[in-house]
Amino acid sequence: MLRQGLAVRRGVHLTGARQCGKTTLAEFVAAGQMRHLTLDEAIYLKAAKDDPTTFVDRRDGRTLVIDEVQKAPELLNAIKVKVDHDSSRGQYLITGSSNLHFVKAVSDSLAGRLGRVRLRTMTLGEQNGGVGDFLERAFARDFPGKPFKFDKRDVIHSAFRGGYPEPMEFDARSRVAWYREYLDDLLKKDIRDVTEIRKLDSLRKVSHWLLAYSSKFFELKDMCAASGIGKETANAYLSALQAIYVFDGVPPWADGDYAKLGKRTKYFASDPGLLANLLGWDEESVYYDDDACGKLVETWAYHELAALVDMHAGYDLTQYRDSDKREIDFLVKGDGGRMLGFEVKSGTVGVQDFKNLKWFAEYFSSHEFTGIVLYSGREVLSFGRGMFAVPLSALAV
Repeated sequence: MLRQGLAVRRGVHLTGARQCGKTTLAEFVAAGQMRHLTLDEAIYLKAAKDDPTTFVDRRDGRTLVIDEVQKAPELLNAIKVKVDHDSSRGQYLITGSSNLHFVKAVSDSLAGRLGRVRLRTMTLGEQNGGVGDFLERAFARDFPGKPFKFDKRDVIHSAFRGGYPEPMEFDARSRVAWYREYLDDLLKKDIRDVTEIRKLDSLRKVSHWLLAYSSKFFELKDMCAASGIGKETANAYLSALQAIYVFDGVPPWADGDYAKLGKRTKYFASDPGLLANLLGWDEESVYYDDDACGKLVETWAYHELAALVDMHAGYDLTQYRDSDKREIDFLVKGDGGRMLGFEVKSGTVGVQDFKNLKWFAEYFSSHEFTGIVLYSGREVLSFGRGMFAVPLSALAV
């Protein structure tokens, strides 16, 4: 995606959560073919601030990679001037933190000029060297024949490890400490222009409340009551926590005019490790707790699916719920109007798990619809009429 973006746009802004590997990726892509400067080095930072116009000059014509660009926001306007006078492709690759001031500055200065690529934390597929073609195969109804062993305990363990590179191999106690420090750093350093941000305890309460509702629908008034804040502040906090990639919102499917369609966004922890490690859970307890296990496994599946969707510019990820309480965990719209519907199960699968998928296929799908129940078994099973039970491990093949 990053190389593709550089091939078609004047530049690319590589964004994503702190500690997810943006610098490592930028260094890998640059690898001798681009000029790479990081503002972590004092000499480059001073030069960028003193003379931003000269700093962004591409004297040798190669792509200029500027890492940690938020440390010298003066560079954004200098880049804007350059790309407004030169429409050639692949001029700049900039990376920076998700600091809200920086996000707004990039939007104001470079909207429409630079493409945007989000780097998510590592999926199981990336960790295992997977091909990443699950969605294409799902649309073709050509699922991997022998997904690897990945039962309920394996899913839970993968979710607890999370996708941030540093704490992956930590023991449980050290991993929990890392995640706590990580969230505290984000709340103290990155959210600087939110209403009543001085109330750090309230923001922490909101964060933990949202973690507990990952994959669940909720009313904003309930979050306000639990956190002791007003609606305006709650909306500001929710937007800020999305801007720094602690949470993601999956919008409702809205392609139809069905009167009973739901309009609420469903929120997920952006990485399953945030959910598993910040709520004081342990793997054994989650295994026997249906509610916690359901939330964690669906959040894990969201993380894998969202990364796969990101790889395809034309794909959309939504979810479905209506006033009759019919729900479909995820919908992916692909080329030519084809659709995939997903239900996520932490255990076994049965005919009843396809009820809403079959209903949706009958009433809403004017193009080919494939219904998939992701479960913790090892076999791909056909339930007829484009309905399949597919192992969760297939997402990572």
